[in-house]
Amino acid sequence: MAERDLAKVEVASSNLAARSKEVNMQLKDIRYFFRDIKKGVENLIIWFPVIWKDRWWDHWFFYVILHKKLSLMEENIRKYGNHVNSKKDADKIKICTILVKRLMDDNYHKIAMKQHDKKWGESEFNFIDTDDPELKELKITYESVKTEEDEKNRARDFKRGMANMDQLMNQDLDMLFSLLRKNIQTWWD
Repeated sequence: MAERDLAKVEVASSNLAARSKEVNMQLKDIRYFFRDIKKGVENLIIWFPVIWKDRWWDHWFFYVILHKKLSLMEENIRKYGNHVNSKKDADKIKICTILVKRLMDDNYHKIAMKQHDKKWGESEFNFIDTDDPELKELKITYESVKTEEDEKNRARDFKRGMANMDQLMNQDLDMLFSLLRKNIQTWWD
């Protein structure tokens, strides 16, 4: 009889432990539920201005969202990162945010054409009347272009500048997406 009572006590104790564990899990779930609501509201506040301004027609808006996400990740990993390479990961993410910012600012034309403008002067836009009163012809002139030969050389320099512009932008794109491809799976906290 004592063995049966002992077995009943063990079963009851086991059931109590399982029930206690279940209650603890439910309490934990409730804590996570409220924590998740708080974090969700924080995310809505943080992301609202970005999403409000988002439009679907241009790569620039993609860059804005990517910049925001990377900035938040970099800040979080730098501040709270507890894995071995968290500082290095935050630094890599920072490089990505800088590259995205450069793509957003889109100053490649200005940088690439600096030599062209220095050599040929600033462009001046002139609208000339045509036979059709509804239309105007755009003529772009440069103060240092005096002859046809100058114009050929300027056009050649312009093409070089435009190629340089594409090269600079593609270099930033390649570096950004190469860093993302190599590292994004390891950026966690």
